[in-house]
Amino acid sequence: MRVFVRFMLFVRLMAMLSLLPMAVQAAVPLENCGVALTPAGPAQRIVSLNQQATEALVAIGAGQKVVGQSYQDDQPAARWAERYNAIPVMAEEYPNPESLLATAPDLLVAGFASAFSDWGVGARQRWLNYGTNSYLFESACAAQTVTLEGLYRDMTHLGQLTGHQAQATSWIAEQQQRLSQIQWPESQRKPKVLLWLREYDLPYVAGCCGAGNLLIEQAGGINIAADLPKSWGHLSWETILSRQPDLILMVDSNWSSFSQKESFLSGALYARHLNVMSTGQRHPIAFSEVMAGVRLPDGIERAHHWFRTWQP
Repeated sequence: MRVFVRFMLFVRLMAMLSLLPMAVQAAVPLENCGVALTPAGPAQRIVSLNQQATEALVAIGAGQKVVGQSYQDDQPAARWAERYNAIPVMAEEYPNPESLLATAPDLLVAGFASAFSDWGVGARQRWLNYGTNSYLFESACAAQTVTLEGLYRDMTHLGQLTGHQAQATSWIAEQQQRLSQIQWPESQRKPKVLLWLREYDLPYVAGCCGAGNLLIEQAGGINIAADLPKSWGHLSWETILSRQPDLILMVDSNWSSFSQKESFLSGALYARHLNVMSTGQRHPIAFSEVMAGVRLPDGIERAHHWFRTWQP
């Protein structure tokens, strides 16, 4: 009997010790977009404030800790749609602070700075005063060029904050291997590409230093709006016509669909002068695939396929 009791005590001790590295690593202070985070341990009640954040948490196996989500931009990726759709939706856009407080979150995660604005849920310091940590994707920090390394840091930090470091590390390794297979032949001319996000008379497109430009370059293309000194900005149709893109990637979202863009072009008199109207090189791409989140590698692969099949 004593041997059995000692054995059970040993098993319990080993189980407790196995949890220590996760708790210690999650408690390591980290700096995120100018805010110092000092978590006491892995988050247990998380609210994601954008689809980008929700999918990142699901991708590393932390979806069961997400007690609420908001702001869905398009359909979730099929590979985790069931887990994604099981998370309660708090609001079509950002939840009001009162309903958010009622969920007693210990971590808020957002992909866009607007989440922590006055028309979002309020400043991050406000939530720190409530005892709630928050995480903002690095791509949302001001004056910062979006990189794959930045995305990998985001996933590493989310792994630490949620206690899912191993899954985050595995996800990063998989994407690095996956993207290493994408190569552009030196002998083949790169296509000129326009990535059109939203708005019509004056299109809002990928500029110099955001996830959209990163996608185009990683996929082997040349961004015709790379001289816009911001991640996303307006470009006139006159300028677009003068630069004649070989392909147009049209973002498909809940609020600015591919079909809306196609409809606009079909009724625009100047569109007849766009070469892509006759070549058919206009392709839909999901909003979530052009943001610096876990579906960006999907977007890069998709764009690379279209670029390779394009014939100069």
